[in-house]
Amino acid sequence: MGQIVASAAKSILLLFLVTLFSFSSPTANAQSSSATPGLAQKVIFDTDFASPPQDDATALIFALRSPELKILGVTTVAGNATVQRATADALRVLEIAGRTDIPVYRGFNRPWLHEKSEFATKVHGKWWSDEAPPTPPGGFAKRKEESESAVSFLVRAVEENPNEITIIAIGPLTNVATAIRQESGFAKKVKKIVIMGGAIAKLPDGGGNVTPNAEFNFWVDPEAAQVVIRSGIPIVLTPLNVTSKTDFSKAAYEKIIAVDTPVTRLLKETMGPWVAKHPDMHAQMYDQLTVASLVDPSLVKAKDLFVDVDITHGPDYGTSLGAEKIWEGGEGAAKISVQYDVDADRFTQMFVDRITAK
Repeated sequence: MGQIVASAAKSILLLFLVTLFSFSSPTANAQSSSATPGLAQKVIFDTDFASPPQDDATALIFALRSPELKILGVTTVAGNATVQRATADALRVLEIAGRTDIPVYRGFNRPWLHEKSEFATKVHGKWWSDEAPPTPPGGFAKRKEESESAVSFLVRAVEENPNEITIIAIGPLTNVATAIRQESGFAKKVKKIVIMGGAIAKLPDGGGNVTPNAEFNFWVDPEAAQVVIRSGIPIVLTPLNVTSKTDFSKAAYEKIIAVDTPVTRLLKETMGPWVAKHPDMHAQMYDQLTVASLVDPSLVKAKDLFVDVDITHGPDYGTSLGAEKIWEGGEGAAKISVQYDVDADRFTQMFVDRITAK
């Protein structure tokens, strides 16, 4: 953690920064004190990244524009795309955003056990592929990823910062689960994990988005998801139940591109053609909500549920289950915080404000 600023001049400067990043709602104003450098949360951003319009990219940009967060590193994993693309695109977006100080570590290019299938090749995601990454917007970044692996970095960073690091996990959980399995003391030293994943049938809007019941991130590596859920680390889950209540409209997009920055020019270049074809667009926001709810937990409502992940190879492979009490066959379920509702308008406004920040 940063040192406490004592001088009056620095205190005035910090007060100005807090005011600058405050929002209109009383709750957001109350939380804006976390914008001071001394109180910024240390985070690691674990992601199956791809350039915009992918939600991982705009979630990272949101995090970069949030002084409440101090990003120690980005770790990549196969999911939405190959790990090669995830790494190349993350490096390029950080370069465009002017944050080449943040290191990128390449992680797993495959889930633990989930094998490629004909079905997998026809649905969203390239987690099963080893193809070379396409050229990111504007070309490949000048710098390369770190030589250290994602798992090694996760273990080292947590060891060096015990009970201080929150992991933002917005892709398949292969990297995190491997760190848990590899280092016996890892789980006890992680402060918290916020996860975009799962769909809880017990709650409203609990259907899956890749199979009838399974959400994509958990479905790609169910075994890893189960290990993380059962790890004992404090977990906040952002499932499809709550992301289904978000709405990124054309009006919000136009507010973003009306501001001229390197980041908004990137969004205009990469999202513009799609938006032009969908004038009545209303897109859900997944990973962005996970990050925003870490910055301002009052955006969402959550309840504690016992949650587990089905790793049986069959129709429910990768399905997450949740209930108020342990059920027969669910003795391994762990109690975690599950989000189920969101102040969608305030979240969208917060997102636009952060993405357009200069």
